[in-house]
Amino acid sequence: MNSESIKTSDRSTRVAGALLVGGVLLAAQPLAGQSIDMNFFLVIAGPTWGPTQPDVSISDSHCYDQGYAAGFGHLTWHVYLTGSAEDGEEGEVARARIGTGPWYNYYGVMIAEDVAQLHSDANNLWLESAVTVRGETPPEEVQIPVGSQLDGGDFSRAGPFLCFGVPQ
Repeated sequence: MNSESIKTSDRSTRVAGALLVGGVLLAAQPLAGQSIDMNFFLVIAGPTWGPTQPDVSISDSHCYDQGYAAGFGHLTWHVYLTGSAEDGEEGEVARARIGTGPWYNYYGVMIAEDVAQLHSDANNLWLESAVTVRGETPPEEVQIPVGSQLDGGDFSRAGPFLCFGVPQ
């Protein structure tokens, strides 16, 4: 192999790498009409729901997959669920897993400034603000918050549930 073919090969590798990085950056952009501040969404459908709800880590992965696909892979996504002893996640308390806030939906509407407001009547969670990662409203009213009682205990594992993004 001569030095000219090495230079061409090296240049091709750099171009391919730049295209790959450019494609990843392009794919990581928020959706049209979506707020760049979004760090909250409602999950309507997931792996399984109700009493067979998967453990917290699987649900976190589902939140991350949806958040990443919508251009928010720079956040660490946590489902608003409290872990169960059966799953070995008894230390996972929903309200302690979601960060300190504030949280914004797809449209940039503030859901709550902090955990205290999220768990109060002063939160901004209602059918039209608890939207999916794509800005869709749920087909029926949901009881919010879904994941934890005010004392941090498990509320319900029945879907849909909430995903909160925390800066990495």
